[in-house]
Amino acid sequence: MNKNIALKSFIVFMTFTIYSCRNSETKKTDLIYKNGNQKVEIQILNGNDYLEYDKPTEINFVLTNIEPNTFSVYGAGIRVLGTKGGTIRTEIKVSNNHLETDTLKVKVRFGEKRKEKHEFNIPMKIKE
Repeated sequence: MNKNIALKSFIVFMTFTIYSCRNSETKKTDLIYKNGNQKVEIQILNGNDYLEYDKPTEINFVLTNIEPNTFSVYGAGIRVLGTKGGTIRTEIKVSNNHLETDTLKVKVRFGEKRKEKHEFNIPMKIKE
């Protein structure tokens, strides 16, 4: 009889564990902008989906069906390193006291007369 109670308790525990894991939300930063067949994807090369204050981080802007010479990027601490094919290589370093919130606003414009525009919001964290 004790084995049945222990087995039922184990099954209930496992059910709740699996259910909570399935329903847990991981907040993922949206680093892709699509409009029709055009796409801008931000690749943070350190593997994170956030940047750290006072730490230079290489970022690639991968362009799909967008001419690199019609592409502009604006934001605090952004330095363009170069362009190769459809990839714009940059480095971003933001001072700890530069932003009002812990979000870096990165604006991109592209297309004919740079009419197409989008703003990415990249989370910032204090360097550990």
